[in-house]
Amino acid sequence: MVRVESALRQLMRDTGKLLEPYGFHGSEPIWVRVGEEGVAAVGRTRTFRTWTGGQQVLSFGLALSATPMAWWEWRNWCHARQGLAAIALERATGPDLITDSGLSEDLTAMWSLRIATGHALPEDVDAVRAELPRRVHAYARRAIRLADSERYLDELLADPDPGVRAREAIVVLLADEGSSSRLDEAIDELRTCSASSEASEYAEHVIAYARSRAELVPAR
Repeated sequence: MVRVESALRQLMRDTGKLLEPYGFHGSEPIWVRVGEEGVAAVGRTRTFRTWTGGQQVLSFGLALSATPMAWWEWRNWCHARQGLAAIALERATGPDLITDSGLSEDLTAMWSLRIATGHALPEDVDAVRAELPRRVHAYARRAIRLADSERYLDELLADPDPGVRAREAIVVLLADEGSSSRLDEAIDELRTCSASSEASEYAEHVIAYARSRAELVPAR
């Protein structure tokens, strides 16, 4: 048996190797893929130690995020207005509204390593290792998909009751497609949604950016 910390490190090294063919680079706890459409990231969740049936258990899983190029450009516009340094593309984050919700429960369930005198049980380590290829494939594919503005936008628009943050992202991503009735409608919905909150002033900054960005997009 190996110590649980060593087992976790080895499993994460295996994860990194499995992510390489998809274009991800980095090291635990996060691997990043920078593409023309945006930034995709896959990483390890926080670890949790619990006691089950009198035995200590270490639980962890995979996590994903995606930042479409249009969102990165918006955040850098905000930084420029505030006199802050630009965000490097490989360090882009947000909108953080959609993650693994499109994956099946068997892919998002936490893994568990039972611990005996500080060591991980071999059968648990082997079970996680056997599942890694399928799970890494699913997370990598979803993260890459969501890095595309249109794909991210489609999932946001599928929400029947988006909140203010989601409506902000919808406006920003639609602006990247140019002026349109869909953008006008999204702007009206953002104004309405934020009118009675402290977010109304911020919403006007979002709208100002969206209008200026949309004007730069050639008509299709």
